[in-house]
Amino acid sequence: MKVVIPEIYGFCRGVRGAIEKAERALVEASEKEVPCYFYGDIVHSRAVMENFLSKGAMRIGNPDEARAPGIVIIRAHGIPDKERSELVAKGLTIVDATCPVVLHSQLLLRTENHPLFVIGNSGHSEVVSLLGSCSSAILIERPSDLVKLRPGVDYHGVVQTTFSLTGLESILKSAEEMGISMHLLNSVCHASMERRAALSAISGSVDAIIVAGDSISRNTLELWKAAEATEKPSFLVPDANAIPGEVFSFDSVGLTAGASCPDTLIEEIKRRLLDA
Repeated sequence: MKVVIPEIYGFCRGVRGAIEKAERALVEASEKEVPCYFYGDIVHSRAVMENFLSKGAMRIGNPDEARAPGIVIIRAHGIPDKERSELVAKGLTIVDATCPVVLHSQLLLRTENHPLFVIGNSGHSEVVSLLGSCSSAILIERPSDLVKLRPGVDYHGVVQTTFSLTGLESILKSAEEMGISMHLLNSVCHASMERRAALSAISGSVDAIIVAGDSISRNTLELWKAAEATEKPSFLVPDANAIPGEVFSFDSVGLTAGASCPDTLIEEIKRRLLDA
């Protein structure tokens, strides 16, 4: 079997930086003999989190679960301002692994003087952190939510970095048709768009496509949607043991991965395909 890997795939710069910060924090916590907490999953990858938890780290979901002295690693999708302030007030050491793009979006929401919106998926950890930077921001998930906005008002806002491009285009098109002014202060993450474009570049040369990664990851799901849009048989594979049997009937397979998928997982899937 021929395995074709696109030019760009796997960890983005922000995720890789977050992982490196977490690894250093674990070492520091061990040296100081204090607990090391992850505030939520650092990235949406079970494999990544299982690795860190196996090294003694603990996952928490609110400030009350942490005790000082201790180190708290803020997830790549960020957390609401109120929760960050509570962690600091408890005397905990903060290691901020928030993606720089998300940090910038949070800053825009805190400082912009216009009526604000956030385009994103309700409940997603990044959207929770963005809305936690501006309580008055209006959440828009789909075109039907535009009834929350008023024509004639100049709205400014941000979009979840891993939001669907087609979903974003649909919302903006509907807003224009309804006479609603929406000024985007950021965009879907360039890393996500680059991975989709790189996948498209190899899709014509393969019989099927595997997207490595976790179904809890929005950017991985969007990459899988991009694979399905090529009309080639496409499979979302969380680990090497989960490769469907029919994959091995193809002569060539494209292998890509979402921005939160670790290199080790990609290599394991690649080896399994080549050894078949």
